[in-house]
Formats: sequence, structure tokens, C-alpha cells
Amino acid sequence: MMAVGCLLAASVTISFPSMSQSMAPSIAMERDSVKMENTAIPASYGRNTHIAYGTERALRVTGSMATINGESLQKTFVPTLSNTLFGRLPGLTVMHGSGEPGYDEPNLLVRGLGTMNDATPLVMVDGFEASFDQLSAYEIESVSVLKDAAAVALYGMRGANGVLLVTTKRGSAGDTQIRFTARTGFQKPTRLPDFVNAYQYASLYNEALSNDGLPLRYSDEQLEGHRTGTDPYLYPDVNWYDQVLQQSAPISDYNLTFSGGSDNARYFILLGYLQNQGLYANTDGDRKENSNAHFERVNFRSNIDVALSPKVAASLDFGGRIEDRYFPNYNGAALWENMARYPAGAFPVRNPDGSWGGTTIYPDNPVASVLGRGYTSSHDRNIMANLRLSEDLGDFVPGLRFSQALGINNWHRGNYNRTRNLAFYELLPGEGTEDYRYIQRGLDTGFTVDESGNDQWNRLSVQLGLDYRKNWDSSDLLAMLMYHQDVLFVGGNNVPYAQQRLMGRLSYGVKDTYFTELAFSYSGSERFEKGSRFGFFPALSAAWLASNEDFLKGNNVLTFLKARASVGLAGNDQFGGSRFAYTQDFYYSGDYRLGADNNSIGTIVEGPLANPDIGWEKDLKFNFGLDGQLFQKLDVSLDLFYNRRNNIPIDGSNIFPGYLGVTAPYLNFGTVHNRGFEVNLLYNGDFHNGGYYLGGSVSYAKNKIMDMQEMTYPESYMQRTGHPIGQPFGWLSDGFYQEDDFNADGSLRDGVVSSAFAPARPGDIKYRDLNGDGTVDQNDETSIGNPWQPKVNYSFTLGMNYKGFDLEALFYGLAGRDVALNGTYFWALQDDANIGVNALGRWTPETAGSATYPRLTTLSDPHNYRPSDFWQESGNVLRLRNVELGYTFPESLTEKISVDRVRVFANAVNMLTWDKMEMVDPESYGGYPPLKSFNLGLSVQF
Repeated sequence: MMAVGCLLAASVTISFPSMSQSMAPSIAMERDSVKMENTAIPASYGRNTHIAYGTERALRVTGSMATINGESLQKTFVPTLSNTLFGRLPGLTVMHGSGEPGYDEPNLLVRGLGTMNDATPLVMVDGFEASFDQLSAYEIESVSVLKDAAAVALYGMRGANGVLLVTTKRGSAGDTQIRFTARTGFQKPTRLPDFVNAYQYASLYNEALSNDGLPLRYSDEQLEGHRTGTDPYLYPDVNWYDQVLQQSAPISDYNLTFSGGSDNARYFILLGYLQNQGLYANTDGDRKENSNAHFERVNFRSNIDVALSPKVAASLDFGGRIEDRYFPNYNGAALWENMARYPAGAFPVRNPDGSWGGTTIYPDNPVASVLGRGYTSSHDRNIMANLRLSEDLGDFVPGLRFSQALGINNWHRGNYNRTRNLAFYELLPGEGTEDYRYIQRGLDTGFTVDESGNDQWNRLSVQLGLDYRKNWDSSDLLAMLMYHQDVLFVGGNNVPYAQQRLMGRLSYGVKDTYFTELAFSYSGSERFEKGSRFGFFPALSAAWLASNEDFLKGNNVLTFLKARASVGLAGNDQFGGSRFAYTQDFYYSGDYRLGADNNSIGTIVEGPLANPDIGWEKDLKFNFGLDGQLFQKLDVSLDLFYNRRNNIPIDGSNIFPGYLGVTAPYLNFGTVHNRGFEVNLLYNGDFHNGGYYLGGSVSYAKNKIMDMQEMTYPESYMQRTGHPIGQPFGWLSDGFYQEDDFNADGSLRDGVVSSAFAPARPGDIKYRDLNGDGTVDQNDETSIGNPWQPKVNYSFTLGMNYKGFDLEALFYGLAGRDVALNGTYFWALQDDANIGVNALGRWTPETAGSATYPRLTTLSDPHNYRPSDFWQESGNVLRLRNVELGYTFPESLTEKISVDRVRVFANAVNMLTWDKMEMVDPESYGGYPPLKSFNLGLSVQF
């Protein structure tokens, strides 16, 4: 508790210009500026943009950031908000995760990987740390990604992985605007695996047994039965995906918003409802026997801004959501694994007497797992309330403002599970007059109800701040000092998570042409030893608006040019191991058995060794950027970055030898360098009665491990140091062993490399002997291919509008990545697995010259099925991520029904995919697949 006590000593926050700017003009915090003559400023640079704990004119921002508005996010109809960000923000890598309703968040990276630990960016919603995945796109004003040291400096120990700023909508003065939007459609898997049918499986299984020198399993009669399907019970041919899944699943979304107000009070109110159903077929809509995967969400938000007096402004944000999730009573990942692992001819879905089919090898009938075991469910409630006050202290110190903010974020989950167990029956040919025999496995039970396992957390954040600005004839000074404290109470954890930051920013501009900024954060976390919990994180940045110089003013070609540069330090306190790695942990263990009776004895066991000097990661960030515009048509942005992260905590078990008999601590020995660039282009054109735009962006990031204190390997090519994070290691393949590689007695001929993993056979993968000792073994392991994370992500967009019609298409791609093909989906017959269609190219004496797959075997194979470049495939992928066609009815028609605006639209998500993978989705395989959807919508504004 002492660790937290130090951090709870104070609670403060700083002023939020975004709040103040929504107040009456008398208390607005618009920044005065020198009027720019003869200079064309792109519209996006003339507006204010959200930065860390405030807003600023985009013109004078010195950091590297990218922003997308909420209207653009609404064009991609997906249940989870983070899935709308694909290709929208340069420098942000978004990769598909599971498509399971309610758990379909993607993986996010800002400028690639810079650490071996958690690289997830920090997410801030309206100035407070919070999740944004289940917010509605219709309550979002903008999402920004902060990338360099200048942009993330104020986040201190939490800024090294980049920051996502999510800002919700606020009202504006004017008549009340009411907007209703309805969207509905259906979803399908982007791709499902493809496996052989029952006859192919039986034939290939016999071939594998023959390769192994074992008796055949399937007789000619059984093979013929599977081929002809004469008895679908004894000789079934079941496609488990067809039996478990329906062709498509519906999704719908409805949002109603109100906004408006006066100079003294403004409001934005939203009520939203989303329903996302899963792919499981024939489920019970009343949830008496079972349930489909099903996710329902109600979103609500009320953002109110009030001018209490000419000197005092206040805002109250109240938002949240209610979520209900339902799933079949069977582990989702295991269910999808079984659908892939179970052969088509293993057993029928139901036996002739209506009982569930199954065998001892394949006991969990996938259809029964969905329809017969009941369901599990959870009910979530989340409330977010933010209160802000801002006082103009100009009567005491001209230009000074004091602000306070309090944020409360509460989440609770309750569970309701109605479950039962099932018996299954193994079907055998009958004896005598019986057609069939049944062997019962397991027992049927009645339904039981379990409401345990509830969970909750509460987050309390307090902020205090001072904001000062001073304008002269040709320059201005902006200063900010802020205190932030955040305490997270997690159910079942007696010690809350706590952070403190004292941060500041000093910005100076001259003639709206030269800008410099110094930002800092003195940031602390309870994860570290008392007296070593705080660090100083400064950043220095500058910008030059070159197009405001005399030599470029009025230039008709280069109509805008701005240069930016920054350097600074950021931190990351998110790493594995013990939460309090500086303390020595002991835990209870009952694993020791002593005496003649082998009694279990409970003992206290020493945990990982303490490291009192453990600290946070330190990331020194460099950035140089150019923003320009040509012919007032083509916007161009370029960023070059270089990040040097050291002091990375790494698992000491890779350093300490095992014979020491202790679990090694985490040690700050890691160093990673990460470098790359981002290019963003956007061209706007127009024609009679319409306009068009073309855009594209490319982001490249490549990291390199400089130091990880790894063990000494026998060969230099085995070292992980010098390679990217996540670099796969394995063996280099060199074709297959052929029959002429062997003597008549089965031994290898002289000069042919042998395998230390298993005796080589014709049709086995031949590996390269890198150290030249004549045998392929552990010492021939080397780097193979690219990591899973891409080096490159890119997008291009095209859109147009013409006489009420609008069209937009967004393509998003990943490059410089490889996928490891392993496990059930690709390794035929291993661990009783199915046979994928990739194994149809297996080696046989007849196909020796054209084989694409090793010989089949029913035995455990430590030689062929090990990591190697043979089992790697390019993970590069390009998707038509989103396409939308809309039509807005003319005002001459809508005004007749007292409606301001009516728009109808159709869109599709992930409609097309180009890649080199054949059996699975290149971004996510195993478990619930990524989805594509086709949707219709209507938007009405009053």
C-alpha cells in the first residue's frame, strides 16, 4: 500500500481547450494569430486539431500526428470502432483479430514494433485513459494518432508506444438537429479452411500407414462405402463447417442523435443500439436449449457545455454502454479447432436413432457442442462521467486560465450460464440381425445454472491545470502546466494501479512562420521501487512555415510548405513478469509429495528473484517531417523517424542457466532500434456538378534488436540479436529426399546429409547443413523469412460525388510479413488431425519431381513438422476494405416532408481480398475467422 500512498498524495488536471472552445465567445480560448497575407493555407491546417490535453491550430503543431473525423469512420460498418481505422491513419498498423461477436478487436501498432514487451498504444478518450472499442462511430468527433516525441511527451511513462486520442462530439450553437441512422446487413467469413472429403481421407490414411509400414485401416469395402455414400451412418462424409455454420449472419445498427444549443449552453446526445449475431446454425432464438454467438450493445452519451458566467465554463460528459454477450457452452477456440481437426468420415452428426455421434478419438461432436450443451452469457455495464470546470483569471493575470477535471470510469460484468453435459454414441456395424451397435461415451445431465465469476473495475482520474497565453504584434507565447493522477481499482486486487504525471508545454511562435515547443512530463508508476518510480521525459520540437516566407509567397506551384523536427524521450512501463518485480514473491504450492503414502504437502515456494533496480523502457525518438501542397490540389506529407529504445525489461531465464535452481528476474538489458518513413498523398479535383479525390499512404517501419543479453550459441547465425522482434527461426529446406538418396538397405548414401531428428525416408524434407558437419540438427537453425508483423502497411482511396451521388472505395494492404503454416490446418494426420487440401500435393514415388508436400505419415514426425521455410508463406495481403455508394435526395423533395436531409447508402467491408494464402485468412487463422459484410443504410436529419 505504501507504493500507492505516495501516488495518492495529490490529484490534479489541466485545462482542456477543447472544452473551453465550446463555450460562449466571451470565454472562448481561440488562439489569436498574426494575419497571413498572400499565403494559401490548406483548410485542414487552418482549423484547430486535438493534441495532448488540449487543442491547437494545425498550422502551428510541431509534432507528428494524423487525424480522421468521425464522419469518415461511419462509412465502415463494423461492430467495433477500432475496426474502422484500417488504412485511415498513416503510421497506424491495424491487423484483423477474431471475428467473434463482442470480441473482434484488431491488433494495433503505431510505427511498428519497438519493444519485446507490450507494444499496444495508449488510448485516451476525451482526455482520460479508457477503451474505445465499443464506442459508437456516431458519437465520435475525431480519432488522432500521436507518433513522435513532441506529440506524446506529456504522457511520459506511457507514451513510447504511441497514443490514440479519441474525442467525442459536442454541440454547437443553433437550432436543434436530430439525426437518425439505420444500418443493416449480413456477414460472412472472409475465408474458411478446405479439407479433403471422407473417401480422400480414407485413401490417404491408408497411404500414410503404408509409408509407415503399418497395416491398413480401411478395407476396400469401407473405401467404396465412403466413395459412394451408400450408408451415410457407417460411411459418413461430413463437412463440419457446413454442419455447424450458417451461410451468413445478420448485423444491424441504429443511432439517434440530438445536438444544438445557444451561446451559453450546448449539448450533444446519442442513443445507439447494435445487434451482431454469430455464424452458428439452427440455434434456439429463445435460448432455452442453446444460443448462437450473439452480441447486443446499447450506447448512450450526453455531452453538455455551459457558460456559468463570462468567466467560468463547465462541461459534464456522461456516457456509457450496456453489453450482452451469448455463446454456446463450449470453448470457442476449441470448437473451431475441432471443426478443422475432425475428418469428414469420423462419425455422423447424428446416429440412426437420433443420438449424437462421436468416437473416443473425436469425442466432442461440434454440432452437439453448439446445440446440445446450453449456453454461457455475460452482462456488462460501463459508465463514464467527466466533469470539467475552467475559470478565466485574466483579471489577475491577463491570459491565465485555471481548469479542473474529474473522470470516473466504472465497469461491471455479471454472468449467467445455463449448461449441461451430453453423452455421445460411437456407431459400429451391427451383429446378427442388428444393423448397428452403439457404445455410449459420457453421460447426459440436466441443465444447471451458474451466476458466479462476476468482475468489475473502477477508474478515478483527477486533473488540475494552468494555461497561459500572451500575444505580441508578431509573436505569441503559450504555456501550460498540468497535474494528472489516475487510480484503477480492479476487483480481486487489493493494490490499485496508479499513475501520476506533472507535465508542461511551452510554445512560442513568430510571425506565424517559426514555431518551437518544449514539452515535458515528470511521470511515475506504482510498479517500481519507492524512490525510483518517477522519470523525466522531455521533448523539443520546431516547425517552419516556409510558404510564408517572401520567396514562396504567392507561388502558384508550391502553394504550401511546412517543415517539422522533433527529438525527445518517452517511456513504457508495460512489461511481463511480476507486477511488482522489485519485491521478492512467495506463493503456495501443493505439488510436493512425500513419504510412502505419497501425500501431497503444501509448501511456500520462492517466486522469481526480485530485481529492486527494475525500471521502465526509455525510447529516444527522432522525427523530421514535411507537409506541402501543390497547385492547391495535391496535399503531401512525409515523415522520417528513428527510435532508439533501451532499458527494455527482458526475461532473465534466457540469460541465467537453469542449473541455478531459481526463476530469473526481469532485467533492463534490452535495446531495440526502429526506423522508417510515412508518405501520405491526397488530390482533390472537381468537375461540373461534382468533384473527386484520390489518396494514398505508405508506412514503413523496420526494427532491429541491438542487445538482448542472449545466450552464446554454437553458430553465429543462430543469434537473435541483430534481427527484428519476432523474427522466426527454423531450418532451410532443400527439396525432398529422393529414392536415389538411399542404399538398398535404406541407409543414406555417402555425401547425403542425415537428420538428427528422425531417420530420413524418401519424401521427407531435406534441410541444409549450415555448419557442414554432415548432419542436420539443432545447430543448423537460422533465421527464416519475415516476422508476423508487417514492415509496410499502405492504403489508397478514391471517391467522388455527382448530383447527389457519392462513392468511396478504400483499399488497405500489408507487406513484408510471412505466415507460419503449422498445426491442425496444415500438418496432415499429426495428433489425429484432418488432412487439408494442401496435402494433396504430397510426395509419392510417382510425384517425386512435382511434389509440394512431404510424404504422409500417421506417426509423430519430429523431422518434417518442425519450423522451417518450407512451412512459411507470404502474409502480404491487399483488401478492398470498404466501398460505399450513397445518394442524398434533393432539398426540393425533402423540404416537402419537413426533413433537412435524407441519404440512402449501400456499403461492403472486406468485399475482395488478394493474397497468396489458399486455405485460411492471411491475417488470422484458427478460431472464429475475420468477416466480410454487405449492408444497406438510411440517414435522416431533421
